[in-house]
Amino acid sequence: MNDYTSEAHRVLTEAHRSVTIDKQDAAAASVLTVSHVYRTDVDDLWNAIVDQQRLARWFGTVSGDFRLGGTYAVEGNASGTILTCDAPTGFSATWEFGGGTSELSVTLTPEGDGTRLTLQHSGDVPYEFYDQFGPGATGVGWDGALLGLAAHLAFDTDAPLETTEWATSEEGLAFIRASAAVWGDAAIAAGEPEESARASADRTAAFFSGVEQH
Repeated sequence: MNDYTSEAHRVLTEAHRSVTIDKQDAAAASVLTVSHVYRTDVDDLWNAIVDQQRLARWFGTVSGDFRLGGTYAVEGNASGTILTCDAPTGFSATWEFGGGTSELSVTLTPEGDGTRLTLQHSGDVPYEFYDQFGPGATGVGWDGALLGLAAHLAFDTDAPLETTEWATSEEGLAFIRASAAVWGDAAIAAGEPEESARASADRTAAFFSGVEQH
């Protein structure tokens, strides 16, 4: 296995994932939680997620003012406002994307010889969209970020995962399919019927893989 594939296996098999779903008339209030232990200390992990130069080497270009009340923007993606900041153990922020606003929180806690990063993403999702794609619509993207961070810490990457050849290799596409499947597992554990959760996971995997479904 090459370096990305080895780290991908760890992220898929060792990360903890859960989802809570509160279906309402027009939207599903969802809370996605994923956590993973990184082989570094709290200070280094904190630096990796808030230093803009390091962020560019595994997540993407993020501009803004990283302080309480400051705003940020991920190039080509979301923007938001920093709601809380407790360096070096966590922060929360709004996540504003596509006309909607959700909330993101990240906490770091020492665990053994490493540090556990726990990411929670909560917000209302249009029911039709959630029914089609399930939690993987958000979770697969965050799994990719967890993998990018793991790779950065393991072998000092210099570009985000999605810009690498590995991302579109068979190993990279297998990671997407497996990530969608484990988020399907999380939906089933949260009470979703297995058949619909598996179907949503398949659609999510196809979307992220660029595969047309008929």
